[in-house]
Amino acid sequence: MSDHKQSTEELESHLKEHLDFLQASADSFDRGAYGEAKRIAVSIRVLVHDTKQSKSLLGQLGRKSDLFVDSAHPVTPGNLSTHSGLVVTSLVPDKGAMYVAFLDDSVGRQAVHTDFDTWWNATVFIDSHGREISRRLLVLTVANQDGGAHVDPELNSAYADLSRNNSLGWFNSDGITYEPLGGPEKAALRQIGHEILKTFIPGYTKAPIYPDGGIVMGGITMLVGEPTAQNSQPIIRAQKVGRNE
Repeated sequence: MSDHKQSTEELESHLKEHLDFLQASADSFDRGAYGEAKRIAVSIRVLVHDTKQSKSLLGQLGRKSDLFVDSAHPVTPGNLSTHSGLVVTSLVPDKGAMYVAFLDDSVGRQAVHTDFDTWWNATVFIDSHGREISRRLLVLTVANQDGGAHVDPELNSAYADLSRNNSLGWFNSDGITYEPLGGPEKAALRQIGHEILKTFIPGYTKAPIYPDGGIVMGGITMLVGEPTAQNSQPIIRAQKVGRNE
């Protein structure tokens, strides 16, 4: 007996289900269930990742040739700071800071459309050791190693330092004590899921939910010598901060 070949209708049904999964996980993440980042990673892997043994769902449907929404802040040549292209930092007085997905907020740069390989392999983090992390590395490490669909005894070192050892080098501080600012990988996966939803659901939009009472900062760049006209200043979103704060 020959194996059943799934029809286009069946594959389209799988696509709808995984977009529904992504949307449900995204909504739960925005309500504070940050572990949903792992489910987001798994659905993205199902949709886009091809290997010798398995075919991606979008590949089977001939949809990997679609142009993907790229919302990431680009890498600035010569930047002496670490780079966080898919997240911003929300700072609330007396409560500290956290990484946040900016969703449809432009963060100083309108989203563009690009081919899959460029989107998948683009650098979205550069840590304090100069290591570059792409969407591909982030998604596959979480899905395959860090609890998405499997838990490995060892993790990719660049990802482990990003998610556990504050390799971006940012801290919460009250002027006396310092605590590592953690969680950039979760917020970045939320933003990648948003890009997928915008790519494959016509007209899909969602505004970010920034914590009340603070400011949001992104696009921070440090350069030697004279600053360039572009990307020389952080983008800041005020959120009802008192003048003395």
